[in-house]
This record gives sequence, structure tokens and C-alpha cells, in this order.
Amino acid sequence: MANNNTPAPRVAVIGSGISGITSAAMLQKNGFEVVIFEKSDQIGGVWALAYPNIRLQNIADHYHISDFPWPFQPDLHPTGAQIMQYLQAAVQHFGLDVRLQHHVTALAEQSDGWLAGISGPDGFREAHFDFVMISNGHYSDGKNNVQFPDQDGYQGKVMTERDVRSLDEFKGKRIAVVGFGKSAVDMADFAAQQEGAQVYHVFRTPRWMIPRRILGLHFTNILFNRFGSVMMPAWSHPSVTERLIHTKSAGFIRTFWKKIEGVFRGHVLKAGARLGADARKRLEMVIPQHPLVADLRSASCLEPENYYKFVAEGRIEPFQSEVAAFHPGGLRLKNGTALDCDMVILSLGSQTPVFPFLPAGYRGMLESEPDGIQLYRHLVHPRIPRLGFAGYNHCFMHVPAVEVGTLWISALWKGELELPPVDVMEQSIVYLQAWKREHIHFEPSRSCGVNTRFQQYLDILLKDLGISPYRKLPNVAAEVFARYRAADYAGVFREYQRRDKSRKILRPSRVLN
Repeated sequence: MANNNTPAPRVAVIGSGISGITSAAMLQKNGFEVVIFEKSDQIGGVWALAYPNIRLQNIADHYHISDFPWPFQPDLHPTGAQIMQYLQAAVQHFGLDVRLQHHVTALAEQSDGWLAGISGPDGFREAHFDFVMISNGHYSDGKNNVQFPDQDGYQGKVMTERDVRSLDEFKGKRIAVVGFGKSAVDMADFAAQQEGAQVYHVFRTPRWMIPRRILGLHFTNILFNRFGSVMMPAWSHPSVTERLIHTKSAGFIRTFWKKIEGVFRGHVLKAGARLGADARKRLEMVIPQHPLVADLRSASCLEPENYYKFVAEGRIEPFQSEVAAFHPGGLRLKNGTALDCDMVILSLGSQTPVFPFLPAGYRGMLESEPDGIQLYRHLVHPRIPRLGFAGYNHCFMHVPAVEVGTLWISALWKGELELPPVDVMEQSIVYLQAWKREHIHFEPSRSCGVNTRFQQYLDILLKDLGISPYRKLPNVAAEVFARYRAADYAGVFREYQRRDKSRKILRPSRVLN
């Protein structure tokens, strides 16, 4: 690491979304010289591309850099504009060097780092960096814009949610929304709110959505405390108590989640309680038949405020089928239904993450799986040195996960943490991949998702770093039942800095994650 006579190691961070900015701030605290390269003309990543009226699914207390709270009062669920304002403030607060309209087009491996080829407003240049942090996001590029048979003959408008610039476009229109992820149900909800609009929601499989309130409590009071996270089936249970619960009381765990499932189902049906048999039939169509836990993935979504109400009222009419083809006036579904519509929104998710700037051999390692890149601890690839990933540990406590993950990578790059042998890391990756494929429904970025298992994941990283994961102790009741917040992790960096530097090199546990 740098001393008074040695320049600080240089790090290129690729991408200026929430993950890139958070990672850069932590790297800078650790003494690295950091430059963020952003290919577009503004920071924000996926938030800069967001459709109108989008809101954060989490609450504001969960979505900020741990030691930099919101400098203004946001909504409980901040708007996209408020998040962009926060990111601008964070860049200024930490004094981050952000190069807009600078596209990293190539990375060439060198013995002591990487040679980055960068295209910017002043032309192309090359620069050497000791390390590279990839934070280009797995939702920012590559929307699944599928071409269906006879689509060219359709006389209406076809778009993805990224193309929607104003909700006024939906007024007085018949809109078919295809898909059942967050953006699809948002689009259906937003469109149905517009005067004179009729929405047809087409999907292959309905997904469980998280109610805003569970048993009278805001959902974060259930899912963001340690009790809720301990009950969550995961690929690793880092404490003895958790392991005992999940090995000795598996039946109790299944019953617990079956009861929660019943609560969710009752919540959906309540939206049509006074509207008769047709309303119930429509609502039954959007209730999944598969278990809830399998849908607790990166694409899990908080229910839009009016979605179930509009389904019950018929303003959103659900169709469980697939698109077979277009016809001049709309869609033909595989169940034989013909839908006449003025507009089709294909909200079919994002593609598997790609890394076109990396050497071909490394791209092959990272892009070969249909559900995304497979990393050790969701942070590094065992066979690619001096390269880290920020934001590929996407979860319900995303910003703290990026912070702690970057602290872990910083310790590795400073020589304070030693990786296990390559075969051990690959064994861990294979185990994690198999667990996710068995227990979590497919999505192109499934491998990048920590989702509701955030507590187990953060606990493992903190234990790797020799830091207590129990952030609310000595208050035992708060530790178990109070909801965790981003601010609970504000002391992690200072605790790591205070560790006895004479201790042996840190080594990650052999936990398979």
C-alpha cells in the first residue's frame, strides 16, 4: 500500500450508478486514487434511464452510503429524481473524480495492473491503473426487446419501459403490457391511472409481489430485521443458531413461509372483496401457484399502490399466456386470444451482463452462463487478478453490501486479506450456482442476486474482515427485532481501520457462498 514515498495505487471504476459511486467512496477512504469513468453524459446508471414516476422499492433509510445520510428530506420511498439528487450530492461530498462521456472501450492486462483504452470528448487515450472495479450495472444495458412474428405489420406503437418519456402517452389508449417484473407491473399501474386508458396485462407466470404492509406493519419491519432474515432459506447460514434452525427445524421454516404466503394471498383477494365473482377471478389469475420463497430474487418487486385494485376493477385485465404473434391491430396470444390495442410495452427484463471491454478469454469466463457471472463472494473471479465487481451483490440492503464488499476488496488489494486456493473458490462458486438454480426462479442476473439473503451475506463478509456483524448490540432486543438500516454499517470502516495491524493476514472462512 502507499506510504509517504509511494504514490497511491490507482483504481478505475467503470460506471457511475449507485454502486460505482458507493464503491469509489470506500476505495478513496482506503487510500486509493480513484477515477470513475461514465460513458453517458450524466451520473446515475439505471436511475438516469428511469421511466416517469419510478420510486425506490426500499425506504430511504436503507438506500444511502452509511456515513452520508440524505442531505435533504426524501419521500419514504424516494423518487427517481430524489435519488439522482442524492447521487450528485454524494459525488460532491466525497470529492469524487467522475469523468462523464468517457467510455472504457478496452482493458489490456499487464503484469502490474491494467491498461485502459478510453474514448472521451478529446479523443482516445490510454491510461494505466493498478486495479479496476467494474460497476457498469446489470440493468443499465441490454433490454430484452424480443422480435415477435408479424411485428412489422402492427399499426400501433411498440416500446419498452425505457422508451416511455411521459405517462400522458397512455391517455385514452388501449395498452398491452407484456411481462411480470417490476417495470411491467409499474407500467400497467401507471397506464391504468391515465384518463380513458384500458390496460391488458399479458404474462406467462404471475410473480409474488411484496405488500407494502404485512400484518399491519410496513414490510421493512418484517424483512429487514434479523429475525426475518434468520428465517430466510439461504445458501449459507453463518451463525450456529441459524444453522440449527434450518437443519433441525426445516418443517417449522416451511410452515412459517406457507403462513406468510397465505397472508400475501389474502391481501391480494381483499382488493376485490366487495366487487363480485369476476373481480375475484381476475385477482386469482395474478396470484402465483408456486412457493413465495422462490420469487424472492433480484427481480422481486414491491406491489405498485393500485395494481391489485385496478385488476379487481377491470381497469387492468390480466391474461396468463404468451405472445404468439402480432396482427395489424394488436396481439395474438398462444391461448387463442386476440387483443386489439394501440400500444404494446414489452417489459421483458434485461439481458445477461456483458463486458465488451475485457479480453476475449476473460469475457468467456464471465459471460458463459445464462444466469450471469459467477463470482467468489459476489466480488471477484478466482482467475482474473486485480479486478473487482461492485453491485453484482444486488440485495435488499444494496448500498451497505457494496460498501462492505468494497472494503473486502480493498483489504485484498492492500495485501491484508488472502484469497483461498482457486479450486476452493471455484468449489464455492459451483455450490452457490447450484443452490440458486434449485431454489430461486430464473432471471438473467440470478447469479448477481443476494436479494433477501442480505443479512447472511453481510455477516459472512464482516466475519471475513474480523468485524462483528451484529451492529445493534449490546441491545439484544434491537438486534433481533429492530429493522436494520444503512446507518447501522456506518462504523464498519473505522472498526476495520482500528484492527490490530500486527495480526496475521485475514483469510476468508471456508463458508460455501
